[in-house]
Amino acid sequence: MEEIRKIDLAFLNRYYDSGRSNILVVYGHRNVEQNSLLFKFIENRRSVFYTARSVSSREQIKLWEKELMETKSSLSENPTYTEIFDLAIGSAGRNPVIFVIKNFEYIIKSSDSFMKELVGFVEKNGKYRQILVLLVSSDVSWVENNMVQSLGSLSTSLAGFRKIKPLPFSEMRSYFKNMPYRDAVLTYSVLGGQTLLWRYFDDSLSFKENVCKNILDPGSFLYGEALRLTEYSLRETSVYHTLLSEMAKGANKLNDIYHATGFSRAKISVYLKTLIHHDFAYKAYSFGNAGRENVMKGVYKILDPLLDFYFRFIFPNESSLLQMPADKFYDIFISAGIQNYAGEHFKSVCREYILRLEERGLFPFEIGDEGEWIGKEGTIDIIAQSDMGDTALGLCSWQKQITHADLDRLEYCAKKARLEGDVIYLFSTAGFDDWIVDASLKPGSKLKLIGIDELTNG
Repeated sequence: MEEIRKIDLAFLNRYYDSGRSNILVVYGHRNVEQNSLLFKFIENRRSVFYTARSVSSREQIKLWEKELMETKSSLSENPTYTEIFDLAIGSAGRNPVIFVIKNFEYIIKSSDSFMKELVGFVEKNGKYRQILVLLVSSDVSWVENNMVQSLGSLSTSLAGFRKIKPLPFSEMRSYFKNMPYRDAVLTYSVLGGQTLLWRYFDDSLSFKENVCKNILDPGSFLYGEALRLTEYSLRETSVYHTLLSEMAKGANKLNDIYHATGFSRAKISVYLKTLIHHDFAYKAYSFGNAGRENVMKGVYKILDPLLDFYFRFIFPNESSLLQMPADKFYDIFISAGIQNYAGEHFKSVCREYILRLEERGLFPFEIGDEGEWIGKEGTIDIIAQSDMGDTALGLCSWQKQITHADLDRLEYCAKKARLEGDVIYLFSTAGFDDWIVDASLKPGSKLKLIGIDELTNG
């Protein structure tokens, strides 16, 4: 995980190496690990690390003061945050100091003065020594949609933002060194790049064994994590769970959700927007502007993999789960649908494969834009295009052989999208029919076949 986080670390180091005092915001999904990055950044540097709690402002100051003081406190009876900051710096002299404040939203929500005092403190003391403040949060929605309003004019004092994103599939492969490729894809379809969840799976077990032991067992942490995610972040969970349940069944257009739930379209739109703000769902957009009349518009999908898995397989069958062994539940309720489910997530694995080819200089052109195309009569899983218009199309087939008919369908969709593929990448974990193999071997063929061997070793 260190390789991919080097980019995040470089972002922070640029501010530290500048020698200037600044306030930065670092945030990400609560299941995307942040601490290792923060600890790496402050390693061998003078720093103050504080984790805020959801308490009153007065209690917050008491907790922080207690953590800072090894001897009897010399602060006033009702200390201010400025006094806490002074105490934290102590005898730093002119040495740089890094302030890391985790869960800072708790302080903002309970104190009208914290941010004003912090900005004033940095402006005053940052002239004589570098003070770099990292305000850290796991509340994505609040940071992206409410923080600026909460801070008002003080938000202009924030020098930069860094969203710590989920890690790609290749990093999971490195993490689970002994996990077979197919099991790794299945695991990624459930846990995604949310690194804090990876610790609960064991690469000495099969995918089924991991799911039974670490998700279906009521005593396991992951059993309840999906509901903790929604209950931690959302208020009217009955409404959100209804939407997620129907989306997991395949209702992904506003009208479909309206007919499935009976909620008004206006209500659905508001609640979908909130799910998107929390990175729980997303609105899918089709690549490019051509062929818009053939595009399926307003498609909503579940973004968080654990929520997707939970609402697809467990939520509708929870009563059965409590009445039978986990392995029997898996065989009855998960086994038949898991491959189709994983097929959707396999597309992101293939997209990552193409981007890695480009990074290594093995792609035909430099990619300027990429995405997918969701048509009324079919989809194009991957589209990559250069600034000059060079175009690559991709088809991803999980556990199903790609045939001549599949290629015909892809080319039909390309016409509808008004795209001409200069090169076509076909991804399949179950191989290709003879026609496809023969066509790929002809001189000048634009077909690139990526099978299980290339995927496993790529």
